[in-house]
Amino acid sequence: MKYLKILMTMLFLILVAAAVSAHGVDVTADTMVVANDTNGVMVKDIADSNGFNISVYKFTSKDEVEHILEHSVNNTNKRMLFVAYQDTADEFLKNHQDLSDRILVVKDVNNDTIKQGIQDIMNAPTGNTHHESSFGQPLIIGIVIGALIGIGCGIFIMKKKN
Repeated sequence: MKYLKILMTMLFLILVAAAVSAHGVDVTADTMVVANDTNGVMVKDIADSNGFNISVYKFTSKDEVEHILEHSVNNTNKRMLFVAYQDTADEFLKNHQDLSDRILVVKDVNNDTIKQGIQDIMNAPTGNTHHESSFGQPLIIGIVIGALIGIGCGIFIMKKKN
């Protein structure tokens, strides 16, 4: 019974640690425009009047923008056009130059540049297979981690019996 409590405590700690380190789920569209309160409505009006089916998100802080940019690292289908928070996007692109074809920044925001930016982002390539993971890779990692934990617990229990 004592070993069962130890094993359950270890399992609980592992699950809590995994939950705490999770980044979160991205609930935004794969093709999107990052705007703010100043230009969000204008960008949506331009997109609608030109028949573009694109989501426009109004962000209120640099931290929110940095968070959504981090999602683009793992999601190879994520394409973003920045008409606000351009400095944040430029700083991110300095560290992730491989994403420059999927993250576009409009410096001079006006009707023409927004329209051209939306066309460019809708035509940007997606689905880079070099960064995509398959079902097998996480499965193998899980099996290896489970085996290591199982072996460690087995050794611990066997030493306690002796």
